[in-house]
Amino acid sequence: MDLVASKLHELRETYPTTALLHCNHAGNVGLLKKVENRFFSAYGGVTAAIGSLCVGAGSEGQRYDFGKSLSHEISDVVNSKTIIIWGRNPMDTGLHLVPFLKEAKRRGAYIIVIDPLETNTVKLADMHISPLPGTDGALALTMANILIERGLIDKEFIDKYVVGFDEFRSYVKDFTLEKGAKTSGVPIEDIETLVDKYGNSKPSSIIIGFGIQRYTNGGYTIRTIDALGAITGNIGIGGGGVNYNNSRMNDYIDHELLSGETLRKHHRVFSRPKMAEFIETAEDPKVEIIFTTRANPLTQFMDSNRMTRAFEKVGFKVTIDMFMTDTASLSDVVLPCRHFLEEDNIICPPSNHNYINYCNKVIEPNPWIPSELLIWNELAKRLKLENFPIENSEWWIEKALKPMTDLTGITIDDIKSGPIIVPGATPVAWYDKNFQTPSGKYELYSNLAKSQGFEPLPVYKSIDMEPNEEYPFYLLTPHTKDSLNSQHFVLVDEKQLPIVYIHSETGSKMDIRNGSVAEVFTDTGSLDCVVEYNDSIRRDILMIYQGWWIQRLGGVNRLISERYSDMGNNAAYYECICNIRYKA
Repeated sequence: MDLVASKLHELRETYPTTALLHCNHAGNVGLLKKVENRFFSAYGGVTAAIGSLCVGAGSEGQRYDFGKSLSHEISDVVNSKTIIIWGRNPMDTGLHLVPFLKEAKRRGAYIIVIDPLETNTVKLADMHISPLPGTDGALALTMANILIERGLIDKEFIDKYVVGFDEFRSYVKDFTLEKGAKTSGVPIEDIETLVDKYGNSKPSSIIIGFGIQRYTNGGYTIRTIDALGAITGNIGIGGGGVNYNNSRMNDYIDHELLSGETLRKHHRVFSRPKMAEFIETAEDPKVEIIFTTRANPLTQFMDSNRMTRAFEKVGFKVTIDMFMTDTASLSDVVLPCRHFLEEDNIICPPSNHNYINYCNKVIEPNPWIPSELLIWNELAKRLKLENFPIENSEWWIEKALKPMTDLTGITIDDIKSGPIIVPGATPVAWYDKNFQTPSGKYELYSNLAKSQGFEPLPVYKSIDMEPNEEYPFYLLTPHTKDSLNSQHFVLVDEKQLPIVYIHSETGSKMDIRNGSVAEVFTDTGSLDCVVEYNDSIRRDILMIYQGWWIQRLGGVNRLISERYSDMGNNAAYYECICNIRYKA
């Protein structure tokens, strides 16, 4: 603690405090963890991240359409007659949704999974559609065109609540069945079935995953799918919705208390997806210290090789973590912290339910292992930060939730007694049709998007990278059911290689045997993997699960260059082409 404080003091005396880069993300999303932002603001203001590795493109797209992202309560899906699960895999990475999907199916719902990969969720489905990666927007616009042509739209809803329908209808006329099939790789008869089921079996629900917006066209793609809900009137009704993310708590949290934005003397930002590039090129000041919290950027951010080189150039690195991750291993100081089961916190609603939860301590921590709050308190004392209150977790949580207490009377004690539904939240998003856009309506044509440099309509833009002779495969790197991002790969044997999944015909043609070792490579890097044949994989796709640590012989992000999406500054992880060759 003394060493870290002395380094922070020395930097503040020598440079603008933006010479310190604070790297954080969502390793823990408890409300109390956001206190770290106040610490760095009180310190003087640092270089902080903008953009997203997770949901940013889609959230921005839905902001243009609806005003913000809101989802139906997950239990409402039982009221759907047709359910489209688009780029999401709840059987592996969202188990809480599965019982409701099964109940919906028992009640007669028709379930369609749209995903280039044949995931475990396909086992729940009546139909699986496998588009070419990055072409979901073309598929959605083709559906929209056919729905309009066949009169499978809700004219009353459009007239009352939608802006820009005429312009949208004119734009999608070009997306014929033939063009949509050719662009997306989805057979015409499958598109016909999609249109029939979604358009004729109302209410219809769409459940979107984060994968489809991890391309350079990600924000536009979400907007094209949102449009399907709008033109069919599947917005604001039970069993409907275009469900992606959930922003329910904004009015109930004291954001200034947690961020301390008004305390900053200096402030500089970097794009999260291009962190390595920023570290390498930053001037006035250069990056002198990297302070990492709730994140493992060497493994999880893009272009791990470049990130490693960038880290090594920085004079002092501090990481707070429970594990000796790749990032911690390259740091000068590692401050251990408590596990989430060793401290109290508040968890605000995530993407698909409306409950505020009290995350209570269930075991007593080792007294020598501090909470992150204790670390900030101790550093604040050493640095004499006047605007960082030295208080306990209960004080911070109560203060942070004061707006909710003042507006609704709900206190921390109420939340301790059991989960609380966010005041004002309803099982059906936008039930009152009171959209938070400038027009107050759903906006197919968004002047706000236009003013911010984007197309006003939900258009289709092809991705920048498609397979070629040198790199004939798409590389997809989804989440595994066995870990939350990189966290549980601490348990992997140090000599075990990651697995690359490949269609047996592809492997046979390239003389790469099942169980052999092969090198997957891109123009960014390479990775040795054990080959596993899987005939549910498209012949033009290689799949490697993300999260495997570099020090455990993994690190799939060595293969992925730094690039981000059209809107939301979102990491375009899935926009990657690769090749493979036999090694042993």
